[in-house]
Amino acid sequence: MAACQNPRVSTAPAAAALHVHERADARLRLLGAALSGATALLLLGLALGLLLLPLYMHPALDAAGSAGWLGVSREAAHALSDRTVAELLFGPGTFAFSGPDGRPFYGAAEQTHLRDVRLVLYAFLAVCAASGAALALAYGRHSRRALVWRAVGRGGALLVAAILVVGLFALVAFELAFDLFHRILFPGGNWAFDPASQRLVQLYPLAFWQLTAAVLGVLAASAGAGMWLIGRTRARSLEAAGEPGSRP
Repeated sequence: MAACQNPRVSTAPAAAALHVHERADARLRLLGAALSGATALLLLGLALGLLLLPLYMHPALDAAGSAGWLGVSREAAHALSDRTVAELLFGPGTFAFSGPDGRPFYGAAEQTHLRDVRLVLYAFLAVCAASGAALALAYGRHSRRALVWRAVGRGGALLVAAILVVGLFALVAFELAFDLFHRILFPGGNWAFDPASQRLVQLYPLAFWQLTAAVLGVLAASAGAGMWLIGRTRARSLEAAGEPGSRP
């Protein structure tokens, strides 16, 4: 009569294999979530970068009536904005340049706020650069895996969903959304200025931010939708072709 096998001994290899498989699945899910987030952040950063170009800034300033608020020509308003954006991006970041009247264009409080804006912008751009590097690495090593492309597609869809939620809130309560945005990013409270006397909110009045938020939302949502379609189509193509390792 054959001896009974110990069930613990016979099932140990299977249990170990299952554990390894579960850990691999967990790593894949984590990789997918990271790539989705990186995709959304990179697309948002690229959309924001486009809005910092004079090609957008100058018409937006004109549409918001910045020159009228400042009492200067449109060309002068464009030049002042170009100088502000240049200091935000490339330095020196003092914002102590002179206006058309020869006096410092921004007051001390405005200069302090702009330096805070520069720090926040640099932090966001650093996150976007890290996201781009992560996506490039994933593409270089796993470009023929459906998992990667599905994660990229989900990142685009995530961005679209976020834009819709924030956009709907801003549509019905823009000033409240604008206030919350500043309270979160600038808790020091040095972001409220008087449009009757302070140049920062004359050069960039509320109408400018309303227009810019709308354009940013459209650009980011369009990019997200496009990336969702690309990721979804590419993943299906890889799975249909039966590429090795195309399925997670």
